[in-house]
Amino acid sequence: MSLQQKQNLLVKEIIEKGYNIEAFQKSIDQRHDLEQWDYDELIEFVKKFQDSQNDYAAILKCNKTIPNALAEIQDAKAMVVGYEKIQKGIFKNTSVYFKIETKPINWVVKRTYDDFILLKSTLNKNFTVPNIPNQKKSPVDFTYIKQLRHLQMFLNFILGDSEIRNLTIVQEFLSAEQFTNNQQINFSNMSGEVSVRINSQITNFIKQSDYFLTNISPIQKKAYKLIKQLMKQMQQKNHTLIQLTEVYKELFRESKAQNTRLKDCYKNLNDLFESSQKFESNQIKILNETIYPQQRFQYHQTQPLKELLILREKSLNSYQDFSQQLKLKKEKLYQIGEVVKWDLDESFLDHFKIDQIKSNPQIAFQCMCQTCFQENAQQLQLKNQFGALNQRAYQTVDQIINYTSLQIKEYLEKMVKLMTSSFQQYQTVWVEISNNLIEM
Repeated sequence: MSLQQKQNLLVKEIIEKGYNIEAFQKSIDQRHDLEQWDYDELIEFVKKFQDSQNDYAAILKCNKTIPNALAEIQDAKAMVVGYEKIQKGIFKNTSVYFKIETKPINWVVKRTYDDFILLKSTLNKNFTVPNIPNQKKSPVDFTYIKQLRHLQMFLNFILGDSEIRNLTIVQEFLSAEQFTNNQQINFSNMSGEVSVRINSQITNFIKQSDYFLTNISPIQKKAYKLIKQLMKQMQQKNHTLIQLTEVYKELFRESKAQNTRLKDCYKNLNDLFESSQKFESNQIKILNETIYPQQRFQYHQTQPLKELLILREKSLNSYQDFSQQLKLKKEKLYQIGEVVKWDLDESFLDHFKIDQIKSNPQIAFQCMCQTCFQENAQQLQLKNQFGALNQRAYQTVDQIINYTSLQIKEYLEKMVKLMTSSFQQYQTVWVEISNNLIEM
């Protein structure tokens, strides 16, 4: 193949398709003489370059996290073991403190619900963590039990993330006597590096995830409300079973002296409804300890993912808007045609003649405005900001969805195990009653 054909290939595949000419020149620098290239070999090289340009990657430096006391303890667990109501102030206002024990390091602290929200809000500036619902003050202890379970799952998530658990603020929350975080938390991680990535694979994953999260959010909320409604109905049924048990106890007492068989029938009915009531109570307890808090937490765990995707979208829009403005500026300069105002990068003049640059807008756009360092640097900064958020969104969504699936599996296994045990106990009573009826 002739040199002209090779040059035409580069014009068509690199210049006209808008690929970065300078980047291509650097990649081909070791063999910049086209005479040295076989045509098929050049085609393959061009394709690899295009693939690399379609997969933008970079590494940015950031603050490096200084490991805290939890860094070396792989099996550290922070347990919310209970809560305590304390009256303070002139008007004896009641505050609720949740007691946290961290093992095996033996830290013991008391934190208010607001302390948890402060921790969540601080972490949310740089990380994606589950939401904590607004506090609802209630004289009913079940409200605090429900909060306790949610806070426990929140801590499980925090300690399960190696980056978050190593932060100083997490150690202070679990160990300091008072938690008053007023310091500015700058982003840091264990490696001291931020990965930047933009490619079609991540774009497709984000698009699919956004669709999934948008659709699943109202369904999750509906599931949580229906489970709550189911438990209320079960509690009503349980109350009715208690009343029936008492009724048959009375009938048993009244019939003892009248008829033995009738007395035994009422005794068996009492046992049947009493066991049914215990079975129903167990089912309510099991739901309260497994799927009910998990479903509630799952909703608050996936909501921040939507916020992260919105933040990513805003960053993308900022980058695209700025790039579009810069493009319009270059197009206007090109239409005016005064090369002296183009701010040409002189390095391009080693490879292209002025007439070539003037006749091809794709070449001109990449050559011009090169001395406007601030604009080009700002464009690259916006691109890297988006790329960092893009990679973070990709990794975080994948991580949290996987974490959620493991949590659902764990709670479901616990639920099935407890329900099986409860049913077996109930079945034993059925067998006893059946045997009693045979003997009557």
